[in-house]
Amino acid sequence: MMELVGEVSAVSKSNEFFNIVVKDNSGNLTNVKINDLGDIKIGNIYKFILNKKEGERVSYSVISYISIDNFSLENKDKYLRDFYKKSPLSLEEEIKELKNYLSKIENKVIYDITNTLMNRYYVDFLTYPAASKMHHAYVGGLAYHTIGMLKLAESLKTNYPYLKSDYLYAGVILHDIGKTKELSGNGDITYTLEGQLLGHLVIGAMEINEVAKELGYQDKEEVLILEHMVVSHHGIPQYGSCRKPQTAEAMALWFIDTIDSKFRLLGERLEQTPIGEWTDTIAVLEKGKIYNF
Repeated sequence: MMELVGEVSAVSKSNEFFNIVVKDNSGNLTNVKINDLGDIKIGNIYKFILNKKEGERVSYSVISYISIDNFSLENKDKYLRDFYKKSPLSLEEEIKELKNYLSKIENKVIYDITNTLMNRYYVDFLTYPAASKMHHAYVGGLAYHTIGMLKLAESLKTNYPYLKSDYLYAGVILHDIGKTKELSGNGDITYTLEGQLLGHLVIGAMEINEVAKELGYQDKEEVLILEHMVVSHHGIPQYGSCRKPQTAEAMALWFIDTIDSKFRLLGERLEQTPIGEWTDTIAVLEKGKIYNF
C-alpha cells in the first residue's frame, strides 16, 4: 500500500471503473482506478490509500480516500498552501493576530457573539480566500484581509477616540464571516447556491442573529448594531450593501474594508509591474491604471 495526497485534475469512465488523474504538490501526475467515484470532484484535494500492482505496467487502485475537508486544521492548511497561492502570513501568525484583537473586546455580549462565531467557522475562516477572483483570493486570504483591517481599525481608533473599539474589532472580524458559506473554498472557487441567493452580508447578519438567540442576547442593542455593521459594510447599494452605514463604526468599517481590499490588490499589481510602467487595468479601482515609479 502507498499514500498519495494530491489534487484531482481529471476523471474518465471505463467499462468497469473510473480513471482518476491525481497531481501531487510537485506537479507529478499519477493515474489511479476506483470502482465507485463517490464524492470525488475535479479540483479538490484528497489523501488516497493505494494498492500498487506490479506487472508489465505499474497500476494503482484506490483502497480508500479522505477529502481535505476532513483533515485537521494544520494539515488542511499545509496541503492547501502546497497546491495553491497562499497568504503571506503563516497559519500560526494568523491565529496569533486574530486572538490578540479578539482579546481586546471588553463588552461581554459583543465578545461572546464574536468568539462563538469564530469558533464555529474556525477552520474555514483561517483557510478560505476572501474572494473568488479580486482581492485576497488565496489560501488564508479571508484571515489575512481581516487582520489587515484590524490593524487599520486600531489606527483609526487612535486618531478618532470617539470610535468604539469593541464594535470596530468585532465588526471587522464578523464582516465577512458569511463568506465561509458564500464561497466553496479553495482551488476551483465557486459561489454556493446560498451565496448566490443571499450573499455574505445577509448570511453574516443571519449568523449573528442566530448566535445571539442561542446565547440569550436576542434583545440586546449590541446585536442590532453588529447586524447593521455587517449588512452595511459595502457602503452603498451599487456595491451590494443592504443599507447605508448609519453609525460611526459602520462607516469606519466600510472605509476600512475598501482600503484594505483595494490597496492589497494594488500592491500585488505594482509588484508585477516594472518601474516606469503602468499596471494593467484594475477592476476594483474603477478600471483604472496606476503608474509604478
